[in-house]
Amino acid sequence: MLSSVSLVRLALLLSLLVRAEAIWPFKEKRFKDEAFINAGSLGLEGISGRVIGVGDWDGDQKLDLYTLNGDKKTVTINLWDKDKFKFTAAHTLTLSSTISNIIPGDYDHDGHLDLLVMYVQEEDGGWWGSKNDKLGMEVYLGGAEDGGFQKKAWKLDSALPTQPIVFDADSSLRPSLLGLAPSDDTTEGLLKTWLNNATGFTLGATPLIRPEQACTLAHPHSSAFIDIDGDCLPDLVLHCATPKSTARSIQIWLNKGKSGFELSRSYDLPRGSGPVSFGDLNRDGSIDIIFPTCAQTSKSTGIGTECNLNIAYNRQIPICSTEGSQTDKEGKLSCRGWGELCTADEGFEFSFDPSDPHLTSIPFSTLLADKTDTETTGGILLHPPNQPDIPLPIRVGDYNVDGFPDLLLTVHTNTKGGVLGTKEINQVKVLVNVPCSKNVPGCEGRSMRGKRGFKVRSGKAWDALDGITDAEGASWMDIDDDGSLDILVQRSGSQSGERVTFIQNNIYHDAFFLKAQVLNGACEGKCELSQGGKSYNPLGVSYSGATYKFTVLDTEGHRVAQQVAQLPQTGYHSLHNPYAYFGLGRTNNYVEKLFIGTSLPQGSHSTYLESIIPNSQIIINPPYPVSPDDEQENPEPKNKDDVPSSPPSKDRTQAPVKARSTEWKSQLYLKPGDWVPWVGVAVFSTTIILGFVVLGLNEREKKEDEKERRRKLHAINFQAL
Repeated sequence: MLSSVSLVRLALLLSLLVRAEAIWPFKEKRFKDEAFINAGSLGLEGISGRVIGVGDWDGDQKLDLYTLNGDKKTVTINLWDKDKFKFTAAHTLTLSSTISNIIPGDYDHDGHLDLLVMYVQEEDGGWWGSKNDKLGMEVYLGGAEDGGFQKKAWKLDSALPTQPIVFDADSSLRPSLLGLAPSDDTTEGLLKTWLNNATGFTLGATPLIRPEQACTLAHPHSSAFIDIDGDCLPDLVLHCATPKSTARSIQIWLNKGKSGFELSRSYDLPRGSGPVSFGDLNRDGSIDIIFPTCAQTSKSTGIGTECNLNIAYNRQIPICSTEGSQTDKEGKLSCRGWGELCTADEGFEFSFDPSDPHLTSIPFSTLLADKTDTETTGGILLHPPNQPDIPLPIRVGDYNVDGFPDLLLTVHTNTKGGVLGTKEINQVKVLVNVPCSKNVPGCEGRSMRGKRGFKVRSGKAWDALDGITDAEGASWMDIDDDGSLDILVQRSGSQSGERVTFIQNNIYHDAFFLKAQVLNGACEGKCELSQGGKSYNPLGVSYSGATYKFTVLDTEGHRVAQQVAQLPQTGYHSLHNPYAYFGLGRTNNYVEKLFIGTSLPQGSHSTYLESIIPNSQIIINPPYPVSPDDEQENPEPKNKDDVPSSPPSKDRTQAPVKARSTEWKSQLYLKPGDWVPWVGVAVFSTTIILGFVVLGLNEREKKEDEKERRRKLHAINFQAL
């Protein structure tokens, strides 16, 4: 039997061990293998539908997911719980109509994320039972006391089934909509703008300078709000359809500030073109266009056969070796200075001619070539089976943070022969962006110097991804905000019953990353309440269309440029993250200048930050433009105690104060790496060693001083004798 004293000592020892474990910096890793790891459904085991949206609903800088149930009438907001490492269902929204799409955004500009819901508008057409083919839209406002939705919603004018996209129509940083509205004059509808005035939407004319030149949007389409000419102002890229034809084209409307958008380029896409994606694939500081082409596509299965991967490179003036821009003898811009990246190049050009070297077209048969003795055929999954209104674009993301974005897509393979006989599967593949060399797809017949190709990786590190054979789509996302791009795989459930599986990226890469997020200027810092109470962070209200451009020095001292867009597309379950993620590659330096662009009026639409530390996250809050409506709503306060506030809301107990951001503000959050505790140990150990050295030298100095003092005491003063 232990004595009471022994028990007390044992309890004290255990408490000390627990405290030591709590402060021990070397935590046990959740995922230990250096590979892509199947993390399971992470709390989404019970869903019967699909993930249709991504956003930070509660403003905690963690990604939350929006799921649509099997009958397509209920949206569930699943919040990320970092401690439990899974998603937890928090709020639901149920409609009586079939939901087509949702777009998270701050529509009333109060710093809370809201939800725009698009649904099939079914109206009784009489005893014939006919129904009008329209798209209903409503905005459900966030910021309720329980963290969910307010009771009152905004109802918008109907649109055609072709889904509108989010863009900034009036340089107000408020999300407006551009799409096709029903018209009595034409069955294709008219291109209109749903203008957001922060209290609702009004249907009106578009800000296009010559709207008669606008095309008819395809259904589904891949239109985007993204900077194309390099001036850091987001432009409009319209994905068009030719009436009564399967032909597709794109129109590029350049942002001219207060004047509106001007048509600059029109291109016919190759026959059989699928969804369009955007990214800077060759790391030259301009946005390229990526899309598949297939000879045939089955509407029932969604499988495209005899497909090619196509990349139309954006040809713009190069980056100078100097900080300032340079001109030629005629005064034309010959190169952008690396300190003046937000300079427009009106001569930008794309080519969609297969014979042009600036269009790379790679047959998927070469990318997915099977080296075994089996016969493998197949194609790309362009949409889930029997759901042609949900396109599956090629996703762009830099999983290995080398600065060259990789591609993510779902492929269908039909394998004949071998032990298993005939087998049809849908798998998610990562096309890794690699330098051109011999036998690299995309490098045939081209000068390999400085060119890029793509390879499909395989091996033990990829087994978790290759093991999923019932995929119905995939997208990039950083699950736990650990600085690596993971993969969300949507599934049919035929293989294991799971509808969603997360693949954790646990592969170590000797390179750096950067994450950036532009807010909408709704609040300056935290959002305060007009009558006191708890403030809240507006960190979930990302701005659609923001642009980032920067240069970085590689390990050889070469300066390379890069451009990344934030939320360029919002239609048809686009699943873009609310921030921009870009790899920096291997570098031994800071990011020299990071340029940030928005759709604010020209001259004030961009800013830059200097000497950004890699492996960090930047939050940028732009200045809120004051309009005449805002001035009438919020007159100048007569004294410091007379604080202007927004109009009172019936659904809120307190209205948020409109303390708008008046200048560009930024916050930097460092992402601690696995090496940080070791650096702390090294610094602590060095400090201890140097401390002992100082104490030793100090003690030695004291002894020497004591000896010197004793000598003086025993010295004889001969003058006194």
